[in-house]
Amino acid sequence: MINYGKVIEVYIPLKNNEDVMTNNKIGFKVKVGQEVITIEQEQNEINSKIYKDDTVEITKQVINGKEFIDIECIDGDLNE
Repeated sequence: MINYGKVIEVYIPLKNNEDVMTNNKIGFKVKVGQEVITIEQEQNEINSKIYKDDTVEITKQVINGKEFIDIECIDGDLNE
């Protein structure tokens, strides 16, 4: 399943007493239609270049019973 949305927040997800400097996770709150979804994953070359107000493509897949979510910045505005 592919959805398109606009990033409304980028953050570093932290668990109790975790040091932000050693954390390798990144989180996004994305508005898809009227819904806001939260995506948290390990930082990589693609998702580390996604910023607030970027338009993104979200791909959800289920492989061997496990859900995978990919997020990628795309050109253009959803309102065009």
